Amino acid sequence: MNRTNHILLTGQGEGNMEILQGLVNQLPGVKAQSRALNGHAPDFLGGPDLKADVLIHFLGLKAELELEALSKQNKQDGPATLIVYDRGMADAPRLMRMAMQAGARDFIMGPQLVDDTLASVRKILKEDLYAHSALTAIVNAKGGAGASTIACALAHAFATHEGMQTLLLDMDLQFGTQCLRLNLTSPQNLVDALAAIESLDEIALVGYMAKHASGLHVLNRPEQEIILPGEIDEKRLKRLIELAHNCYEQLVVDLPRLIDPVFNLVLEQANHILVVMQQELFSVRDAQRMIQIMTQDLGLPLDRIIPVLNRYERNNNFGLDEVERVLALGSPIVVIPNDFKNLHMASNLGVPIAEHAPNSSATKRIQKLAETLNGKSPSVNPGMFRKCLSKLLAGA
Repeated sequence: MNRTNHILLTGQGEGNMEILQGLVNQLPGVKAQSRALNGHAPDFLGGPDLKADVLIHFLGLKAELELEALSKQNKQDGPATLIVYDRGMADAPRLMRMAMQAGARDFIMGPQLVDDTLASVRKILKEDLYAHSALTAIVNAKGGAGASTIACALAHAFATHEGMQTLLLDMDLQFGTQCLRLNLTSPQNLVDALAAIESLDEIALVGYMAKHASGLHVLNRPEQEIILPGEIDEKRLKRLIELAHNCYEQLVVDLPRLIDPVFNLVLEQANHILVVMQQELFSVRDAQRMIQIMTQDLGLPLDRIIPVLNRYERNNNFGLDEVERVLALGSPIVVIPNDFKNLHMASNLGVPIAEHAPNSSATKRIQKLAETLNGKSPSVNPGMFRKCLSKLLAGA
């Protein structure tokens, strides 16, 4: 199951609580529940089913007692707390001081209670809960190497195996297949989202996604329109990626094999860049050229780039040693075993490989790759990252 951020609304003022709960529940990866109180200083988080990442408390008539109770139970690893106050202004400064002493992150009052509280919740989600959002870009070194298949499987592994809020972004605007791979349809697409990006917030952006039963979200290419190179506004795409980082812990971008400003923009934003090749000389030569363009022409750090050898077979006469010799990178290559039959069947059925063949060698290797990429950005610690990647070679 995906990791869910639990938000608990407590206190009095059921009208505003109900409105706010409905809005908060529309945020991606969030589950909000409320608990109305009956005029006494409560144990806000009483009961195992009421534990929360964020606590929103509406102060009642006995505000001081409630803040004292909150102060006693607020622990260092407790929820981020917001205090909402909609009563007389005379007591507000004193109650605000008590709220801050109790560890509250914000004290919200005034005529825009609901809007201001929702904005504060979004800020907490952005700063705390999605602070380590990462982007993984995946591209073929040579057409047909399997980048789209790996992108879909990796995104699904992030969402299920790692339990992370994950977006799969299909940037192949002419021939993208990600919704087909997951048997999804969506009335809106990437181009629609880009056209409206100036007016979108996190809630509105999620409305453009196709949603898989696993919890994975997909932003698809247009079904009918033909989008030509140069028609995507880079500033709008950059804003969309920034907004998506506020919603998702992992962004997986399936890129076409096309060197252009959009390609460069995505790669500049990426924590990890997977260059996918097959076990043949021409494919490996193209991978070498692709990595050379990325590092020498686009100026990307080599330690962000991860070569992936897809459909690997031990008995292939172009062995792993030969692949490493041609690439000449001096760093490990991620190896995905050949499991063409299961992958082909999963694609035709419109289901992720992990659901069709959960114990297959390809499924397990992609899940191990998701584990390695999760929270281990090479820009932070390339030595440790490469060490982790080397484990993927075990048993290859």
